[in-house]
Order: sequence, then C-alpha cells, then structure tokens
Amino acid sequence: MQTVPWQGHTGHVNTGPSKWWSWGLAIFLTIMVFFSLIGIVISAIIPYDQFMSEWEVEEPGTYPADGTSEEQDDWNATKGEWDTYVATTNLMEDMEELRPFQIGTGLISSVIAIVAIFMLFQLNPNAYKVVYGWLAFLTVTQFWYAWKSQEMLNEFYSSFPEFEDSFWMSIQSGLQIGGTLVCNIFLLLIIIMCSMKSQDKGQVEESGFHTTFTAGSTE
Repeated sequence: MQTVPWQGHTGHVNTGPSKWWSWGLAIFLTIMVFFSLIGIVISAIIPYDQFMSEWEVEEPGTYPADGTSEEQDDWNATKGEWDTYVATTNLMEDMEELRPFQIGTGLISSVIAIVAIFMLFQLNPNAYKVVYGWLAFLTVTQFWYAWKSQEMLNEFYSSFPEFEDSFWMSIQSGLQIGGTLVCNIFLLLIIIMCSMKSQDKGQVEESGFHTTFTAGSTE
C-alpha cells in the first residue's frame, strides 16, 4: 500500500506594517490642530490692545524744574510709567497688525493638517507627502512670525536705555528662533520614523516548517 505523500505548508505570509504608525501620527496631529484652533479663536476674539484697556496712566506734563525734590521725584516716576505705557501700547499695536497673518496662516495650516489626518487614517500612500508639505508651510510661517515678533520686541526694548544694546536681547532672539528650529526638527524626525515604519516590507517566511516530507512505501 502506497502512503499518500505529505507536504508541509510552503507559502509566505504578508506581514504588512502596523497601521498604528500612521494612526498614531494622525492622533498626534489631531491634538496639535485642536490646540492650534483654540489659540486662533482666542486671538480672534481678544485683540491685543484689550490688554491695555485697564492700564490708566496720566501724562507727566512738563518737568517741574522749580519744584521741590519730592515733586521732581514724583514726575520722574510718572514719566517712567508713561514711557513704559507708550512703548507697550506701540508694541500691542504692532502685534495687532500681525494678527490677520497669524490667524490666516493658522487656519491654512489647520486645513492642511486635517486633510493629512484623514489621509493617514485611511492609510493613503500619499498621506506623508501632505504631512511633509504641512510641516514645511508651518516652519516657514513660524520663522517669519518669530522674526517679525523679535523685531517688535527689539524696538520695544530700545525705548529703555537700560536694555539698549543688551546682550539679553541677542540671547532672547536666539532662544526664540532656536526653539522653533528644535521643535520642528523633532517633529520632522517623528514624521520620518512613522513614514519608515509604515512602509510595506514585503513577504517573509512564516516558519521553518517548509520542507517536504514523503512517507516510505509499504506493500
């Protein structure tokens, strides 16, 4: 009697990448968009000059050259507070001019991110291209806004002799721009890692039992 030959399973298994690399990035972007939209709403409903509405300061008038030392000291204190008020008001007005840019770019960035989020959840192969485009747009607008904001702060500090040509101003400018750069590089690395991990690596062997076994024959 001839036994029926037995052959082990020799197929391959499609082990695709985990969906959670794309889904996890989508959830992360969703959180970023959520807080970004909150910031946009706050910026839209609360103008910068609103912060100055409760700050009441009187103009010091002319310097009391013939006044007492107490009157002169009071004038100096009032003048210092007035100068601070004027400089801060100018800063708020300059920042108010940037508000439309901040809101507009924030909305565009959020729309691009939302499109990327839907594509990531759908495991669309072009999703990461949209994510890279979103990050590029976000980085450019953040650097431009940081540069303009720093210009305004430098003008604000120049109103005070004690801050003029201060080393602290250079440090502050470097920290603002450097912080933006570091955050975006870190975000870029996260996106690259998720993109690499979500790539299909093809077929792999299921196990080591891929040999063919044939039983001996008996009569």
